[in-house]
Amino acid sequence: MLGAAMLMPMARAQQMSGMAGGQEQGGPPIAGNTVQFGMPQANQQRAMAVVTGRVTCSDTQRAARFATVTLIGADQVTSGGNGNGFGFGRRVTARTDMDGNYSVQAEPGDYYVTAAAIGYASPVAELAARLRSGASSADLLAALPQIHVAEAGGGTANVTLDRGAVIAGRLQWDDGTPATGVNVSVQSAAPAASGGATDLTRVVSQLGGGFGGGLGGFQASDDRGYFRINGLAPGNYLVRATMMTPAADPGSGMVQRMSSIVMYAPGKVRQSDAQVVTLKSGDERDDVQFVLDLSTMHTVSGHVGATDAGNIEAGVVRLTDSQDSSLSRMAMIQPDGSFAVQWVPAGTYTLAVSNASNVPSQGFGRRGQNNGGGTSYAPFQESLTVTDTDVSGVGVTLTPATAQ
Repeated sequence: MLGAAMLMPMARAQQMSGMAGGQEQGGPPIAGNTVQFGMPQANQQRAMAVVTGRVTCSDTQRAARFATVTLIGADQVTSGGNGNGFGFGRRVTARTDMDGNYSVQAEPGDYYVTAAAIGYASPVAELAARLRSGASSADLLAALPQIHVAEAGGGTANVTLDRGAVIAGRLQWDDGTPATGVNVSVQSAAPAASGGATDLTRVVSQLGGGFGGGLGGFQASDDRGYFRINGLAPGNYLVRATMMTPAADPGSGMVQRMSSIVMYAPGKVRQSDAQVVTLKSGDERDDVQFVLDLSTMHTVSGHVGATDAGNIEAGVVRLTDSQDSSLSRMAMIQPDGSFAVQWVPAGTYTLAVSNASNVPSQGFGRRGQNNGGGTSYAPFQESLTVTDTDVSGVGVTLTPATAQ
């Protein structure tokens, strides 16, 4: 079933002929995934057409109760120079009843048809996986069921949803206690094609699909540290846990600044070391275990100065792992020129300083620099190695870039 699923959308729209005056008409013309509803009539005033249908679960052959059906206007879809441009127009949605039936009014035009139900794989996520692996966005759109709603008449678009796969498991701290309230999410293990990551997110979002409740969505671990993410399309996934911790610097104002730490199953800080979970249609993996050990991470602290004897009072210090750029930590430069980058595992890093100024930053989070007078400084970077202990006393000296 997996092989077939990669060649066709997981929501298989079964378009049927329209009805006119209570009499069933002959089968409508079909071109690819496009079905003509009703017969176009010349000089007829545009009117709303009624689209009906039924959503069925493939594993039970029963109705998908209270599922969401979405018709997405395709008339404004555009293709950029690289074939990855999208601009979707109107959309209409409906909920199925206890028998899986739905009815929705739509303006005449062309529509893509999708459906969603908890526990069932998003057809868009299935197709987005193809986009990530190198297929063009045009291929993605061509594989989706499409309906042409004429100015007169209506018709039926039935949809069948395939049961999604499941990733489940447990998180615990290094002392053996449950790691509760930790955000757990999945991401595709396949690297995005060049320039495709942003497009992938946008396409999935606009078409109303995602990986397990939405691309970038998450589930918090329960009181026992358990999590369960369902409705996944077949594919290879990484499972990640995101913890929110207080930042080293207090920031400004009354709001405490927070920083996020990401770890990958089975408890790795680098994405390149993460466990890859392979899912086929309907698989249930309940053996994903995390051990979240933050005691092996360290703090890198120091001071930023300048060759012109100025005081560096704002800027960003970032550490990026030399072998895996997905591992990155950052901190804001304090008004006294000090910085402290927390939660840094052992490794070799590029230490980079940017947006440095001798004018204190303003506003929430103190990002960027004041637009007032002062001196900005040229970006700086050097190699830094962290072993099995904190690193302190790091000194950085910056050179003025421009004088204002």
